[in-house]
Amino acid sequence: MRCGPADKGVTHERALAARLSRKVVKGARVDVNVLGRPPTQMFRDWVKSVRRYGPLYVAAYLFDLVRVHRAERAEGFDARFGTDTATVVYPWTLPSIGHEESPEIHAYEAAPAWLIRETLDSIPLQPHMFAFVDMGSGKGRALLVASEFPFMKIVGIELSHELHRIAEENIRRYQSASQQCTAFSLHCMNAAEYTFGPEPLVLFLFNPFGKDTIRSILAGLEASLNAKRREAYVVYVNPRFEALARNAHFLRRVRKGGVWWRPWSRYVVYAASSAQDE
Repeated sequence: MRCGPADKGVTHERALAARLSRKVVKGARVDVNVLGRPPTQMFRDWVKSVRRYGPLYVAAYLFDLVRVHRAERAEGFDARFGTDTATVVYPWTLPSIGHEESPEIHAYEAAPAWLIRETLDSIPLQPHMFAFVDMGSGKGRALLVASEFPFMKIVGIELSHELHRIAEENIRRYQSASQQCTAFSLHCMNAAEYTFGPEPLVLFLFNPFGKDTIRSILAGLEASLNAKRREAYVVYVNPRFEALARNAHFLRRVRKGGVWWRPWSRYVVYAASSAQDE
């Protein structure tokens, strides 16, 4: 399954990409080297991004790489903890899922630590009662930051074997004086097939999937809450498909943050009908 505009000609596409690549290399050679992507790799990723995710990525691809690089350099999370959670990773570069053509599988990007903390600070957590569940956990940035909060356990769900293994190593490396939870449970599997545990939970989503997968996850959460009523919150960062949560009768929005013109730092928090209001 693919998404995006019809092919307007490989020659035109390559010519446009070549001009973009020459402009980047000529005007910001150092930045290209810092980003760790030679122009040929940038060209291939740019073309695949446009074909899979749509015409928005004609301009958004390079912008996102530079934005993420600058944000990571400013925050310095990996430099501080000796972890490997930064950089953008596209699914076609990962052998375990590279054959998948579905736009449902989004690129990996680590959420800023400050943003994760802001969303979790907004939730009235009862210490050691809640599970934190990150769907599309990638290299595990959100799992590590969540461990600074008094969760009962922290669960990561990731489809890619490569990212899953990196997350496991990051958990082993992570040392923080503010860490309050060390009960990690990582699963390499399809998020839509995950069965929620019986405890109260915070479901964390950082724009990890397409609409169909988000719909399946919310349906699974609703079924789990119907089977055992308990508190549950959904944190959705860069909520491209927020309408699915907004239209779910068992959820109500209790908080929102960020601005529309910076979608990567915009978030919403939804509470299940049995959860307390803020």
